[in-house]
Amino acid sequence: MGQKQTVKIRIENAAIYMITAAAAMMFIASFIPVSGISAAMHEMMETNRMVQRAFSIMLIGTSFGLMKRKRVSWLITAVVCTVNLIRSFSMLWQPEAVVFMILNVPVLAVLIVCRKDFCCPPGKRTAVQAAVFLLFSMVGIVVNAGISYHDLKAAVSSGEQLHFTDSLLYAVETVFGVNTSSLYPSSRNVTRFETAMVWFSWICIFASLSYAARPWIKKQIRTGNDFQHARTLVNLYGQNPCSYLALEEDKTWYFGEKADGVIPYGVVRDTIVINGDPICADDDFPVLLNEFKDFCLRSAHNLFFLSITDHFLEEYKKQGFGIVKCGEEARFRLKDYGISGKKGAKMRMNINHASNAGVTVHEYEINRKKDRELEAEFNRITKEWISKKKSSLLSFTLGGVGFDNPMDKRYFYALNGAGRMCAFIVFVPFDAMKGYMADVTRHGDEAPGGILEKIMYEALMKFKEEGIQYASLGVAPLAGLESGEERGGAVQRLLEFVYHHLNDCYGFQDLYRAKEKYSPTEWLPEYYAYLPKIPTPNMFYAVVRIQNPKGIMDYVRSFLKGRIQRKKTEDGR
Repeated sequence: MGQKQTVKIRIENAAIYMITAAAAMMFIASFIPVSGISAAMHEMMETNRMVQRAFSIMLIGTSFGLMKRKRVSWLITAVVCTVNLIRSFSMLWQPEAVVFMILNVPVLAVLIVCRKDFCCPPGKRTAVQAAVFLLFSMVGIVVNAGISYHDLKAAVSSGEQLHFTDSLLYAVETVFGVNTSSLYPSSRNVTRFETAMVWFSWICIFASLSYAARPWIKKQIRTGNDFQHARTLVNLYGQNPCSYLALEEDKTWYFGEKADGVIPYGVVRDTIVINGDPICADDDFPVLLNEFKDFCLRSAHNLFFLSITDHFLEEYKKQGFGIVKCGEEARFRLKDYGISGKKGAKMRMNINHASNAGVTVHEYEINRKKDRELEAEFNRITKEWISKKKSSLLSFTLGGVGFDNPMDKRYFYALNGAGRMCAFIVFVPFDAMKGYMADVTRHGDEAPGGILEKIMYEALMKFKEEGIQYASLGVAPLAGLESGEERGGAVQRLLEFVYHHLNDCYGFQDLYRAKEKYSPTEWLPEYYAYLPKIPTPNMFYAVVRIQNPKGIMDYVRSFLKGRIQRKKTEDGR
């Protein structure tokens, strides 16, 4: 970045800080009492002060959008500054109005001169929603004008002319606090109605602005060439066990311009969520990460990386990301893996139980021959499994069974003694095909104990025979946070609270115990990386929402069901 551009950005930021400071001062000044005025003047003063507070809150809100260079925030601020400038001319008898007028002029000048820098556009859908709320605010103004017109018509003498436009102008002036005197001798009831209509109009205006200020990224169209490019990069450089999930339909791809790489992401409101690390050669990682960071900042989006490994951890820190441990990955080094000895005793017991029940394990080699009847059995198991889950089927951080386009997935399933499918596990490759991760693990209603352990063990032994080096069960979310070297302060404490007290929402502790029983050879830390360094509530909402399409309420229902079930269990003892 050149020195001229740096100076320009500093001037823009200084103007934004002035807007924020002036808005805060304007908000505080609106509460300073004024004595010695009539009741009618007091009502008018209170209406103007209410508008002043609304303007100040609006400016404080839009200043955050200005820091992200949002086009809508620039437009709103320019309009508000202009209206405030006009209001200041009508209120020169107030010292604070003169001060705000002096501050308004240079700020407005900077906004006009630097208007091209505020280029982040709104989305088409949110623009329509904003227009609807703006229309509602106009309806409130027209209704207020109608009441004013009716009241004024009853008050004027027969010889005076009255136009509806006079009342409409008065209603607009009232909403924006420009008028200095009433056009008609109003009663207290009408004044209260006017105040209510002003509130209604401002609420609609705020709702309109909140939608209009939401950032937007153009949805990329996935082409066959893009898919093959992404798949090649994943197979070459996907060191993160969840890298292969970049190829799922719920991901949007960002391809590097200065470095050959791909980043799979999803968008929730103003947050871009990425599952795993950017996928590229190690030497290209700093360039690709910086390029993607700039892409997100230019489009006024926050960033949140899920389940990154420690492979590039120092580079995330170097580029200003906040880091916190988010769980541990259950990893197997297959050359060292076995179930002999004390450590594997429970695993052996579970496998023997399944074997004694007549369970046999098979691989569905889908790329050799499709079997529709067998796939129907997979789907049956999925339905039975979902019916017993605490929450809905997750997405984004988990893949699907993927029979339509299996690519490099491996399918292992178990039959009971009667030859009926009871469970299955789907594996996806990682680390240049040197490892496989158990992505989809499901069992049906008739599954005997130990069936998943038997599938897992026989699959790992087959991988070992094929020369595969690693296997993974994926991350156990929020497990082992106390042992993390990356202490995330308030974020760390929040995650620890969720793990220990909200287990009924998702089953974090249950999932850790389920992975632990397979006796992995090591537990590897995984992390969240986020920008800005202090994550906002919207960012955490995005993390929850992108994984569960039914949103937070689905977890609330799961939490309540879990508590009720626990209460019944305790009462039955």
